[in-house]
Amino acid sequence: MKKQIAAVLMVLAAVLFTGCVEEMTADQIAARMESKQESIEDFSATIVMTSSFAGKTENMQMKIMTKQPDKSCFEYIEPAELASMVMVTNGSTMWRYDPAKNRVTKMELREAECGPFDMDYTESIRSLLNETDLSYEGTESVNGRSAYVLNITPRDETELVQDITNIHAWVDCKNWMLLGIEMYDPDGNLAVKSEYQDITFNTGIPDSEFIFEVPEGAVIVEESFEDRIPHEMTLEDARDNLSFDLKTPLCLPDGCEFDHAVVFGENRVSLMYTNGSELLHISEWVSDAVDHIEPEISDLEIVSINGTDGEFGSVFDINTLRWSVDGIEYSLSGTITKEEILRVAESVGSIPSPPSSLV
Repeated sequence: MKKQIAAVLMVLAAVLFTGCVEEMTADQIAARMESKQESIEDFSATIVMTSSFAGKTENMQMKIMTKQPDKSCFEYIEPAELASMVMVTNGSTMWRYDPAKNRVTKMELREAECGPFDMDYTESIRSLLNETDLSYEGTESVNGRSAYVLNITPRDETELVQDITNIHAWVDCKNWMLLGIEMYDPDGNLAVKSEYQDITFNTGIPDSEFIFEVPEGAVIVEESFEDRIPHEMTLEDARDNLSFDLKTPLCLPDGCEFDHAVVFGENRVSLMYTNGSELLHISEWVSDAVDHIEPEISDLEIVSINGTDGEFGSVFDINTLRWSVDGIEYSLSGTITKEEILRVAESVGSIPSPPSSLV
């Protein structure tokens, strides 16, 4: 979703300087965008985001800092469960620190991953111009900066972002950077509001800001770039590539069958089941080996899965159940009832997995 929104905003910013989309080719718009972005040597800001879904409001605040061509730093301020979580990239190594676990994940970057963000501007612009109706609403001051006010409406036959039908955005007049965004649901309610505060450009941020110092006593876990790339597999191949015993459910809703597995390194997997129109999603990962953040559950209820406490509720109106057994975390979600989801979960934890050929 974030990549879609970012691409839309880049297109809108370019449109403002062309006057009329029809008078400029995608290649010409892309060239103007790239030229402007190349003038930004470093950038810092605080992102403040508020999201409202299913009657629940969540706040997020994060400090960001980047320096061309390959340095960045992100630090969460809130929510409380993410506060002080840090990710730093210094050009050759990426560090992630989870203060709750006092664990540092270190990943050496290959040369292809160290350069600035690359994007197929031409293709993205052409696609987005065909999928949205764009309008320019004038200019406003945002935190003391002059900004263009933009309106984005996905056309009826497209779905830009699920459950979002209208987007208002504010783009810096000078640097074409996003200053704020508001996203509205089909009922006209504000679903997501995001704002960039304390923005600075080209202040000469020193390289020392991107040197990560390992906190005292923190455990360092090394992983490779390949560990972060998901690979779609059969159940048999997934079992062969995982470091733990993959569990599968024997009890499934009527008509629901295994579709595919997605493996992330050797310590996390997602299993997809479907009846043709709806999905049942099961994730499993090693508790102490994976930095994995799950969305917060709404209307949390403690339930029992074969004598083990689990957390049941909803995530974006999807029933979700989470529990852990013997160092493995489980997350089960789908558009099925509470009774069905508990029955599926109990068949994951108590009965040995069948041969993959039977699934």
